[in-house]
Amino acid sequence: MGFEYQALASGEFRLPDGWKILTIKEVADVNALSITKKALPSYIDYIDIASVNKGHLLNIQRLPFDKAPSRARRIVRDNDILISTVRPNLEHYLFIKKARPNTIASTGFAVVSAKSVNSRFLYYYLTSKPFTEYLTRIAESHTSAYPAFNPDVIEDANILLPPDKEQRAIARILGTLDDKIELNRQLNETLEAMAQALFKSWFMDFDPVVVNALKAGNPIPDNFAERAAHYRETPDSLGLPEHILRLFPDRFMDSELGPIPEGWEATTIGAEFDLTMGQSPPGTTYNEKGEGLPFFQGRRDFGFRYPSNRVYCTAPTRIAHADDTLVSVRAPVGDINMAYETCCVGRGVAAVRHKSGSRSYTYYAMRALGERFKSYEAEGTVFGAINKKQFQNLPSIAPQPHVVSSFEELVYPLDENIRSFEEVIRTLSGTRDTLLPKLISGELRVPDVEKILEEA
Repeated sequence: MGFEYQALASGEFRLPDGWKILTIKEVADVNALSITKKALPSYIDYIDIASVNKGHLLNIQRLPFDKAPSRARRIVRDNDILISTVRPNLEHYLFIKKARPNTIASTGFAVVSAKSVNSRFLYYYLTSKPFTEYLTRIAESHTSAYPAFNPDVIEDANILLPPDKEQRAIARILGTLDDKIELNRQLNETLEAMAQALFKSWFMDFDPVVVNALKAGNPIPDNFAERAAHYRETPDSLGLPEHILRLFPDRFMDSELGPIPEGWEATTIGAEFDLTMGQSPPGTTYNEKGEGLPFFQGRRDFGFRYPSNRVYCTAPTRIAHADDTLVSVRAPVGDINMAYETCCVGRGVAAVRHKSGSRSYTYYAMRALGERFKSYEAEGTVFGAINKKQFQNLPSIAPQPHVVSSFEELVYPLDENIRSFEEVIRTLSGTRDTLLPKLISGELRVPDVEKILEEA
């Protein structure tokens, strides 16, 4: 019989009037278009599995086609739906509102194109929790290294189809919630980019020191010649008030890490930051019922800034506190998040905090270590990892304490806004996830939901 909503299949409620049960292949095509040798593009916009997470496009790669991976084959058009056929429980799916010319997806996706169904309604149906669980059961029933399903599993599955008008109304309700979630995500990305730019300027490019050295007529190392040329041409472009500039020295000194601001120190991560390496409690203490503390074994549940709670632990052994920076220490090494609340960290995660307690400085300092973390991805092992001693020994620069505290003063409000927007995202996502399966199964009708949302 294929996929059906459990409540419908068990007879808990009747199919609403005007609704039909069809198969997906009756209303949509799966993997209908692939690149052929007759029409090879010069460049493609490539979407891989890692580029997509729970309806959010993390990045898209512009590649010459002859340099693209061999799995770059699926042609993507407006209103197409991408669903990863590998490990569907990880929820790598995406709705394409507007495809760029020559947008190509990996063969790791099933590309679903609506024919006689509202495309956004179909997207919500295919990415609902019951349907995702169905795909996961199929994938895990196959004995392979990576649980996967064939695209025809989607084609042969059932869909509960309301009349066109109700499809559009359901898509509008859920789409409005998703659009609000996306807007808040974009605001967070903008705020984080602002904070990262300030960290880079102060602690990597040393722009205030370059400006002060120019004013004082002091020598500037060759490493910063380009920055110096920029500020000679536009001396006021740094835009920092005098009281902030005075926090920085006006000359550089040599160190084992190269030229650094005078009075600062070349040191290590272990000397500057408190580091808690995760440890995994017994598997019998894990649950998905919300009992105990949120538990993060690795980076699987990491989000844009905060991880999402999926697994909990009733006997935590290593704790991360709210606003600690979480760093993935096993493949992939160096993914960064921040603890939303007190949580338990397993062996794939470390919790970090600057010894001053500065949470924002910690977060952006760990983000800045990206290239150093990458070196541990291929340290002679199949799966990359970094241990506590290696982590502690990573080179670091110790700014003077008053510079760190001034950075924290400026950036902390930005990070508080990011947290506020995250709270909105979580509320909206909770509403969406509650309404979605009930709307697209007919358990809740559109007028009832509109009334609920108005009251909320």
